[in-house]
Amino acid sequence: MSGKSGSPKYFVTLAATTLGGMESQAERVNSSLIGYEFRLDHLKESENLEHRLRQLAVRLRFPQMIATCRRKTAGGLFRGTVGEQVEILLSAVRAGCQWVDLEVESLDRLRLETLLEFRPAKIIASYHNYRKTPALTPIYRHLARLPVQVVKVAAYARNLCDNLRVFRLLKSRRKKRSQKLVAMALGPSGLPSRILGLRSGSLFTYASPGDHFAVAPGQLPVEVIGQVYRADRLNYRTELYGVVGSHASYSLSPAMQNAAFQAKHLNAAYLPCETNRLGDFLDFARQMGFVGFSVTMPFKRPIIRDLDWLDPLASEIGACNTVAVERGKWLGWNTDAAAVVEVLTKRLRLAGSRLLILGAGGAARAAAYALRAEGAQVILAARREASARRLARTLSAEVVPWGSADGLDVDAVINATPVGSPPQVGAVPIDLARLRVRVVFDMVYYPLQTRLLAEARSRGLIAISGLEMLVAQGARQFEIWTAQAAPRALMEQAVRAALSHSPTR
Repeated sequence: MSGKSGSPKYFVTLAATTLGGMESQAERVNSSLIGYEFRLDHLKESENLEHRLRQLAVRLRFPQMIATCRRKTAGGLFRGTVGEQVEILLSAVRAGCQWVDLEVESLDRLRLETLLEFRPAKIIASYHNYRKTPALTPIYRHLARLPVQVVKVAAYARNLCDNLRVFRLLKSRRKKRSQKLVAMALGPSGLPSRILGLRSGSLFTYASPGDHFAVAPGQLPVEVIGQVYRADRLNYRTELYGVVGSHASYSLSPAMQNAAFQAKHLNAAYLPCETNRLGDFLDFARQMGFVGFSVTMPFKRPIIRDLDWLDPLASEIGACNTVAVERGKWLGWNTDAAAVVEVLTKRLRLAGSRLLILGAGGAARAAAYALRAEGAQVILAARREASARRLARTLSAEVVPWGSADGLDVDAVINATPVGSPPQVGAVPIDLARLRVRVVFDMVYYPLQTRLLAEARSRGLIAISGLEMLVAQGARQFEIWTAQAAPRALMEQAVRAALSHSPTR
């Protein structure tokens, strides 16, 4: 993970009110292959800082260290003067920090003689914009005129195409050896820049020591960026895939699909692409040369108009969750439908079965069409009864009022609503005490053990977690994209690992 310059590819940002707290964070990820950024502006007191920081460096076995003391006016916590900021950073240099980060707001007020005092440490001239991504070239040129060794540019991505500005800046400086550049887009929509930044020429990138310790918006845990995405191993031959949706940064699909790519030794990466505008993603995907992607809410229906071909079942359902790009053509499928059939077929004979589907959204539509095609009798119940009736008319399905669905006698009930997932954890969509049923299938996969599934198991019913469907539909996506058998057990293992340390959504 170390570059020719001797710098690590990942710097883990440590931020706590005490150096002891920072040390605890560092111990979570202690490795000779990473460096640490010490956010000294988070400390409650800086007395005897030089000695204490030197002792910490010894205990951490002398890693590469960046000292940062971000002032309040530049997005940090330090309320002192620029002179006091400089004194703290000089103490850090004397303690052994090889790098010093100074924001442009402070650098513009410092004399050359002051900057020379930081030698032999290298100075990182940094610019941060936490609201938007402006034109980056003028900003870079201003920073590059300063007597510093590294320029850092970080700006908030309001959309996916803001990542392209970062990539263009990195590309324009790729062959310039006199000054190094670190660049990234902040926020959920900026995640692609963090994952592909090293590939594009960024000297290094930043990561957090864990899910709950991110300082900057969009900062990924070092374990995720290094092991799930392998950001330091990606190159311009890496095939790009992704998942697009309004909450794609929470998706478990990157963990699942990247594990599959690694297991099959494929030079491919699967990225989270969060946006509220489908057109934004389409422009981004085309310019980045995506070869396939997953589609999640709210774009499963709108994506259809941009496809060159759509699988007949997906066309009938009216929703697409999988796109492959072949010879410039965008081809679409719905793997949710096949996954529902696969999961239920293991437990009961679908032909002639009575199946109750709760909900009338995209997931319910896919399940209803797929199960009707298998000869099952479908009964729909939704809080939006009008939506359920519209769906039922296209399927010759039955509709029952939401409040009376639990009085039925059915072979299986399928929860295709978000009830049971955050923020509705602990809620159930139906009263199993009144429903006569053998199989309970909850499409919710976070948490793994919903209250609905817990009650089903306590009653001796067959309980199916949404995790099984997630893996089944993801495996079919992988097979469409690669024409290889999906490593399903490994994909499930990756999802379980991601869920085990996933922050509350």
